[in-house]
Amino acid sequence: MVERLLELKTQLDEVLSHAFCRNEAFSNALKEAFESFINQRQSKPAELIAKFIDAQLRMGNKGQTEEELEGLLDKVLVLFRYIQ
Repeated sequence: MVERLLELKTQLDEVLSHAFCRNEAFSNALKEAFESFINQRQSKPAELIAKFIDAQLRMGNKGQTEEELEGLLDKVLVLFRYIQ
């Protein structure tokens, strides 16, 4: 689920960038909408993100470089900021 949320966030950021030229009003609306739907289930998103990070860190460098792992963790932390 976390991977699918990351894909969705990436797609929405691309739409915001290309179609709306990073307009502040659209950016705020997107942020609020993302916060709203990610927080519909009480603690489930936080738990899933924590499990995803744990799994990635346990795998270590298997299958990905350290830079790729850091980039992935940065993206996941962006999702974590939306959780209330």
